[in-house]
Amino acid sequence: MQASHLNKIIFSCILYLGIWQNANCQIDTKQISKADSLFKTNQLLEAEKIYLQFYNPRYKEIENIKFKLAFIAKEKNDWANEIYYLSSIQAENAKPSISQRLNQISQKNQLGGYEIDFIDQLIWIYFAFFPYIMGFLLSIAMYSAIILIYKKQKNRKSPPAYLYSLSLYLVFIYLFANFPSFLNFGIITKNKVYLREFSSSAAPVAKILSQGNRVTHWYTKDIWTLCYYEGNVGYIKTEDYLPIN
Repeated sequence: MQASHLNKIIFSCILYLGIWQNANCQIDTKQISKADSLFKTNQLLEAEKIYLQFYNPRYKEIENIKFKLAFIAKEKNDWANEIYYLSSIQAENAKPSISQRLNQISQKNQLGGYEIDFIDQLIWIYFAFFPYIMGFLLSIAMYSAIILIYKKQKNRKSPPAYLYSLSLYLVFIYLFANFPSFLNFGIITKNKVYLREFSSSAAPVAKILSQGNRVTHWYTKDIWTLCYYEGNVGYIKTEDYLPIN
């Protein structure tokens, strides 16, 4: 009896949670639709309030919302927020048009870190052709694995060099699939930030950064973050920049 009663309680809780989550999703969708309607009628400030209130990075249409928030920021002449939203999109789906717009904003406001270089062009190609390139690379890996299994079934020994090469190739595929995760961008949020040669307030200053400058950051320890900016590698305080993931 106790077990049956417990099962009923668990079932009721799961059912209630499912209904509650579904209701919340419907409310969010209705609010986002309302914001879209306001956006279309050029009621940008009202639309922005709703977008920000229901801003959820996991929402399937989040990229469209970021574009709209970037447009609203542009209309408000709020270049800092426009840079943030465009950079956020760029981190997940890099496109030449976004890079060019970021470069325009940076030139207008004398910001650094947004110059279009060879790395940017590689990232454009990466995002544009990723499914095809990964399909090609995986097909080669599967073909190699099939040969390896076939030889094993036939009791044939594979040369150690073959196994090492296949292992290195799989590591390469892993690194290629996670390539964007090695390019972590961040935006400086303060008017004057010191890029120091090592993680100490007493360290020599390699560069002085301004609000809106974009850095590439890799490693954080305590209050310091290792980053790169226009040929300089050094440390800035973690509170001085906003990471773009």
